[in-house]
Amino acid sequence: MINPESSGMAKMTLSLEQLALLKSEALSHAPYASRVSLALVLRLAGYSDDVVPVLRQIDALEGLKQKTTVREERQFKHPPLFPLWHAHYFASRHALRNIGERWNIARGQGNRDLQAAISAVAKQHGHDPDTWPRALAHRVFIEGMTERANANRLTGDWIIYAKHNGQNYYLDLAQHEEAEGHSNSDQLMRKLRAGSAAEFPFLFSPLSET
Repeated sequence: MINPESSGMAKMTLSLEQLALLKSEALSHAPYASRVSLALVLRLAGYSDDVVPVLRQIDALEGLKQKTTVREERQFKHPPLFPLWHAHYFASRHALRNIGERWNIARGQGNRDLQAAISAVAKQHGHDPDTWPRALAHRVFIEGMTERANANRLTGDWIIYAKHNGQNYYLDLAQHEEAEGHSNSDQLMRKLRAGSAAEFPFLFSPLSET
């Protein structure tokens, strides 16, 4: 039911059965739905383009599908986020970030591979002004993305999860920047607690390392 509060806000109260049904429906009856936080389900509802890549990655983490072409999942090394884990997921909006990573564009350091690619295209197609722009775009974007995918190095945002008694519990999504520095890590940990501790208290007091 919905209970109005004195502040004018509304509070929604769900029974455990209603919560389980909501999560199962939202996650297309995935067998791990009960181990996905409501916070993550609501996050996906707000970012519909992320639903398929996030669920594809969780399926892979659960062993239900083959591993995807993103970077391998890793455990956070330092408190307050240790001993939680993060796994990348790749959506179409992450393509430009991966192109920047492939050719070192984001760091502004230059890249011998990029220089060699440009030189090769110029040597082969530079005489043809109608061809070389397409050839260069294909080499940098299409082939660059394919190379990162083949090397399982696609990057994107994170699915943050915990391991407990041999199972994964999926807490929320986060961007890399949210874990940069102690202050950001503290804030991210508060976000995770606020969104998931009520459902999965055994993951937070103290944080499970199993």
